Amino acid sequence: MAILQGDDGSLAPRARALARLAVTLTAEPWALTPQAVANAGQQGLDEDQLETAIGVISMFNYFTRVADATGIEFDYQTPLPAFEPDLGQVTVPRPDRSGSPSQPATRRRLPSGRLQTAWESWRAYVLGCDEPISQRERRLLAFVAAEEAADWACAEALSGLTSLADADDRLIGFARKLSREPWRMTETDLESLRALGYSEVAILHVISVVAHQNADSRLVAGLGAAAAN
Repeated sequence: MAILQGDDGSLAPRARALARLAVTLTAEPWALTPQAVANAGQQGLDEDQLETAIGVISMFNYFTRVADATGIEFDYQTPLPAFEPDLGQVTVPRPDRSGSPSQPATRRRLPSGRLQTAWESWRAYVLGCDEPISQRERRLLAFVAAEEAADWACAEALSGLTSLADADDRLIGFARKLSREPWRMTETDLESLRALGYSEVAILHVISVVAHQNADSRLVAGLGAAAAN
């Protein structure tokens, strides 16, 4: 709870470095520097451990968005204190493309070993299915999520939609909100998709695509910063 309030001074150095890595990669993935990753490495974390940490942080950027969008609540006992998000918190504004460092469109460093196999299999499924939402809708949702993470290389790779349908505005708005302010998601956001004719299964796929791209953009940003050391 102290970390969430911006006070990590009571943590041991290793935990503090990991917490700061998690906060930056979650809230400002574009601001993660090689030095921030190196700081964690200086606390005794080797390359594999840093990659694992980045993978865990990225995965929870998926889990939390799915939970926020679907209204999942704890159904088990836990000794952890109850957590209520600060609904008044202000999202860190992402930089515009023009103000971001230039990135080649091919930039994409992958994890290694079993994590790479699992991650790429997951990504192929999330973006490659035709049902219950189309590949075009998936690319649109992923494009918006990548853009919100300032993952310009991925956004460029996913762009190229020549025209937008009227319903796309609501899909885009849903993807932006879930990417930028997941703690503000409500039943009203789901109703907006139901009103467009999306089934419950289709809505879950919409949520999964947006959540996955948020995770993927953070994985790439984290591994890219780690590789720069």
